[in-house]
Amino acid sequence: MSAVNDPHGDWFTPGQVAGFVGLLVLGTALGVGSYGVGHRLAGTGSGAVVAAASAATPDGRVLYAGNCAGCHGTKAEGAVGPALKVVGAWNAADFRHAVLDGKTPEGRTLGVVMPRFATTGLDGAPPTDAQLAAIQAYVRTLQ
Repeated sequence: MSAVNDPHGDWFTPGQVAGFVGLLVLGTALGVGSYGVGHRLAGTGSGAVVAAASAATPDGRVLYAGNCAGCHGTKAEGAVGPALKVVGAWNAADFRHAVLDGKTPEGRTLGVVMPRFATTGLDGAPPTDAQLAAIQAYVRTLQ
């Protein structure tokens, strides 16, 4: 089969392009679906976490269940998203940057399935420092 737009065969075939696009769509759908499943499993689809998260001391377990567990697993063991073993060693600023902006301390950009919580918020509201600290503290208990 000849390559698209290149007589030397250095480009992708139409089948390869279609396969890549299909995988990208499938990966995005799985990520969005897993995110929603995490909310349903946590019982937070109707806004229960919003009330808990707005309390003076946020519950990291509830926030994790509603926003992270769908992709990273209930015990941070990994599922659609990776296991979170390394996250326990990050400082608060590194954790915040990863969760809000999708960048690791090493400067690696996290996958497209990872929500950028600076944009999406936690359950529709901008995340607070207290919420992020609570989630990180909870993730450390899972190590």
